[in-house]
Order: sequence, then structure tokens, then C-alpha cells
Amino acid sequence: MEFLTQLIVAGLMSGAVYGLMAVGIILVYKSSGIFNFAHTAIVVMGAFVFWALITQLHLPFWLAVVLLLIWSLILGFLIQRLALRPLIGQPILAAIMATLALAEILNGIVTLIWPGLGRVYQPAFMPTGVIRAGNLVTISINQLASFVVCLVAFGIFTYFFQRTRIGLAMRATAEDQQLARSFGIKVERVLAISWVIAIITAAIGGILTACLYGVNPIVSEVAIYAFPAVIFGGLESITGGVIGGLALGVLQNIGAGYLDPFVGGGLKELAPYIILLLVLIFKPYGLFGYERIERI
Repeated sequence: MEFLTQLIVAGLMSGAVYGLMAVGIILVYKSSGIFNFAHTAIVVMGAFVFWALITQLHLPFWLAVVLLLIWSLILGFLIQRLALRPLIGQPILAAIMATLALAEILNGIVTLIWPGLGRVYQPAFMPTGVIRAGNLVTISINQLASFVVCLVAFGIFTYFFQRTRIGLAMRATAEDQQLARSFGIKVERVLAISWVIAIITAAIGGILTACLYGVNPIVSEVAIYAFPAVIFGGLESITGGVIGGLALGVLQNIGAGYLDPFVGGGLKELAPYIILLLVLIFKPYGLFGYERIERI
């Protein structure tokens, strides 16, 4: 029982980060219909940009956060304005391929500016140590802090989408862009804001992941787990993406914990794709996705 509880708690800790990164993918998809394959590259770049601000430039933590938000704003505007806006009215496959090209460009920029071995944040800004709940659970304070950050981010985004004027405009745009235009909503601006928020969630996820694994391209291997989380929860549901991320983290840890001894290891990296394939076969719209029936 203790082993199972430990696996579930550890899965929730890592799954919260998957869910946070999934929110950015879902937000872009809901507002524009584009599945953003550049998300993992943005996650890695966000981690490196924050490392440069903290470690290379020795800026205070609060100032680094502000500059990271400004970077997200600029990058989101440039992506929407220069890469995707010219593709409005073109086949959706063109925009999807543009995100793949964008991923390679961003990965190339990261390799060009920050080549070589991985790095760590200096000074470290996440707490260290462990917390033990009797003999039942041992939790890394670093992972617990990441989990709390994700919960706070989920709360902020929920309030933003449900209570603010811009958030309501984004929800209206996600439902029907033409109808939103008829009510005076500037759809292009809403799409740009969607990309900015997606980049913010990606950067936060990248920073939290880098605190555990170091600032290096390996972060993208963790970020890619957000894709199965999105499919698991449903492409149109932000809540589904969060729940999908948490569920994926738990299933990933339980599968690895119990089955790795029989298969020689590696199941933790493989489990998300097995889950992805099963969801696509048996419930392709995800747990909370909208099932669309097309009639001819």
C-alpha cells in the first residue's frame, strides 16, 4: 500500500506539469484550430531564456519573471503576426506544418545560442529536501513546490477565462470566429493573446522541469508528454487537459513501478504513447472532448 501511495503522489506531482503544458496546446487549438507542434521547442527555449536571465545576467528573480513575461509577449506576437497570420484562409495543414518548421527554428536558435552540456539554475530558486508523511509517502520539496505553482497557475487561468473580458472574448472566439467578429471582437488580437498565454504556460512548465532535470534539450522529452495528456483529456477542454495530465502522470508511474522489473525498465518513457494509442483507438475525442458527428 505504501508503494502504491508513493507512486500515485509522485505521479500527481509530475502530472501537474504535464497538465500545465497541455493547457497551452489546448488554448491555441481552441482559438485557431491549429495543433501546435512547436510547443516542446517553446518549453525548452523558455527554460534557457530564464536560465540566461537568472544565471548569466544575475538578475533578481522578480525581474527575471517580468522579463520572461515580456519575452512571451514578443514571441507570441511575432509567431501570430509573421508565421500564422499570412496563412489565414489557407488549408489547416499549412498552419500545422508551419508549427513544425517553427519548432525546428526555435530548437536551432537554442542550440546556436546555448551549445554544449546542460546547465543548472544558479542561484537555485526552488527549495530542496524532502517531506515524509510517516512511512507512507516521501515527497521532494522541489516537486511539491512545482505542484503548488501549477495549481496557482490553473486557478489564475480559470479566473481569467471565466471572469475577465479578454477571457470571455477568447472563449467566444474559440466557439465561432465569424460570430465573434460580428460582435466586434478583434479575432486577430485574441489569437495573438492565445499564443502569448500558451507560451507563458510552456515557459513555466519548462522552468519547473529544468529544476528537476537540468536546463538542457532533454526537457523537450518531458514536454512531449503534454501531447498524450491533451489527447487523453480532449482537445477542446482545458479542464480535460489538466485532468489528462494528472491521470497520465499517475498511470505512467504506476505502470513503471509495477511492470519495469518484468520488462527490464523503460516503461515510464513508453507508457504515455501506449495510453495515447489506446485513447485514439477507443475514445478518439478524449475524456472531455466534443464528439462531432458529420452527416452527408
